Amino acid sequence: MHNEFFSLLKKDHQEVMSMLDQIKELSSREYKQKEQLFMQMKQELVPHIKAEEKAFYSVLRENEDTKEDAMEGMEEHHAAELIMIELEKLDKQSEFWPAKLSVFKEMISHHIKEEESKIFKDAETLSDDVMSTIKDNFQKEKERIKEQSMARSQSR
Repeated sequence: MHNEFFSLLKKDHQEVMSMLDQIKELSSREYKQKEQLFMQMKQELVPHIKAEEKAFYSVLRENEDTKEDAMEGMEEHHAAELIMIELEKLDKQSEFWPAKLSVFKEMISHHIKEEESKIFKDAETLSDDVMSTIKDNFQKEKERIKEQSMARSQSR
């Protein structure tokens, strides 16, 4: 059960990193494509972050041995969300945009490496039943957030 859930997270991680790589490869003249791909990446990353915190990190925070790692992961999520907001507001043709995107990508890469080593290791102490519940809750929450986001964007 652990590996099933970890595979889900890794798949999301790979998709986000792939989109960030694609954005970085675009030239400054391709700002419309940057904008579109960035928004697509955000639509994948935000539900992942929120669902992960609610379904997974909340369980790890209950255990004294895993609480600190979970709290650090949540703080990294928060910092990434702040930079994502700044990137969204910043003109994609600005000379600052590529630099901020690089910092964002490095932050996401660092978080993924820590999560896939430390956090996944922490989670190995959880029972299969608990992991099954986490996996189900993660998928439901992620889908709920995506549907909410789609409904919001359609009503605009």
